[in-house]
Amino acid sequence: MLLLVACAPGCTRAPGGPAGARLIVAQAQEPNSLNPLFMTGPTVAGVAPLIYSGLVTIDEHGRIRPQLATSVPSLRNGGISRDGLTITYRLRSGVRWQDGAPLTAADVAFTYAAIMNPKNNVPSRFGYETIRNVEAVGDRIVRVHLRQRYAPILSLFMGPDQNFSVLPRHLLASYRDLNAAAFNEMPVGSGPFRVVAWAHGDRLRLVRNAAYFGGTPQIAEIDLKFVPDSSAVLNQLRTREVGAAFFADPSFLDAYGRLPKSRVVRVPQNGFGDLLFNTQAPAVSDARVRRALIESLDIPRLVHNATKGAQTAKDAGRGLFTWAYDPAIAPPRYDPPDAARLFALTGWHRGPDGVLRENGRALALDLAFPSGTGVASAIAVDLQQELRTAGVMLTLRAYTPTLFRAPAAAGGPLFGGKFALAFFEPFGVSDPDTHWYLGCSEIPPHGFNAQRFCDPAIERALALGASSYDPAIRRRSAVLVQQRVAAELPFVPLYQTNAVDVFPNDLHGFRSSALSPFWNVADWTLSR
Repeated sequence: MLLLVACAPGCTRAPGGPAGARLIVAQAQEPNSLNPLFMTGPTVAGVAPLIYSGLVTIDEHGRIRPQLATSVPSLRNGGISRDGLTITYRLRSGVRWQDGAPLTAADVAFTYAAIMNPKNNVPSRFGYETIRNVEAVGDRIVRVHLRQRYAPILSLFMGPDQNFSVLPRHLLASYRDLNAAAFNEMPVGSGPFRVVAWAHGDRLRLVRNAAYFGGTPQIAEIDLKFVPDSSAVLNQLRTREVGAAFFADPSFLDAYGRLPKSRVVRVPQNGFGDLLFNTQAPAVSDARVRRALIESLDIPRLVHNATKGAQTAKDAGRGLFTWAYDPAIAPPRYDPPDAARLFALTGWHRGPDGVLRENGRALALDLAFPSGTGVASAIAVDLQQELRTAGVMLTLRAYTPTLFRAPAAAGGPLFGGKFALAFFEPFGVSDPDTHWYLGCSEIPPHGFNAQRFCDPAIERALALGASSYDPAIRRRSAVLVQQRVAAELPFVPLYQTNAVDVFPNDLHGFRSSALSPFWNVADWTLSR
């Protein structure tokens, strides 16, 4: 399935691969911006690592690894001060931007200032409010001074658990804000590939950065082709219009396995399929109603059927709570009789037509979900059928992936609160701190708490875990959070996401991490 592009006069053979080797990758969602300050959703993992670099990254084993930094700060190596309030990064020497300018500590400090600039329409500054200031000491030392001890900072600060990569100060410092900067369309990064063209609605074309500090990439060109429909992705894999699809639709797992000269792997992700409730919507504001709805669903069967066995409901919460997940804390089981009891306790009784009603008003809810994937559609239809059996009228509302995840100001239903239930597949983080998803301060438009759930007990547990660098204390605090979620049910994880990655047999060196398939893209090779 090797896709080749002609080698122009003067081009050289890619090390370890044929001259001019190009890989075309199908991508469901087109970026809203090529500036990592404004990227949202899957494009963060599917685009940013190609163009930019962070201080640290995550490898295929879930370990934090240095990228621009020479090491991951710790108490042992002195990168974390004894009081836990100062984090020190030492940068690699000789790193350059794709235009040849040196990358220095001043770029890191500038990026932090840009993130915190209120004029920049950054979707979330989660975690960064704990930073008092960022200090550049010479060209190669960055000191992050915290307002309080904050363990998640190690993977959040210019790392894989936030959207942000390091930006070039010399190109952007003159702007009052970056919202409409030309850079957002044609950026200059420090990553393994550089952007040469963005054909909106079609593809993003990137060529290798020969001066990449991690070594010249082996592949000459990577094109991200925007194909929002899963059936079209499968057809284009068959016709070789595209060579690979990462985060492919699991409902086509069997069909991918029949593609010639291709490999299919499933990689557990820090992410999960999520049925969430808008806890501010009157019909589902009562936790007893939410429990009754969940007990009306045979979730293991639903997940197996909708994903063709690619995902499993077992240990679904691990996709959110990562290494601090407690498998003993499970969501409610399928129990229609108890669901009927809970509905009755909250005033909902079946009428002659089998529909639940309160004072003559039917229990009618809407489900928001992204279109274009077989899994989301199958889950939506199955939810509608199972809840109808329970007496609930569920209206399905499909949105394009871009609109579904759009900010409230752009009409996005999820972050605009225009739903009672939603099916969502959030990308998680490698750190078990879940403030980004459950914190009271993270309710949209300020963050990703789309269920709009604010719980004092969860706030206390989150604060306890985030303030300690001791893994045992952090695990105990995460268990407290899981217990409260299981009691109040603002959402229920349906499955930990297994990314389905399809790529040609002659692509070598691919080792997807739990956050991005591209973390080691400079090491990939294509052979004949």
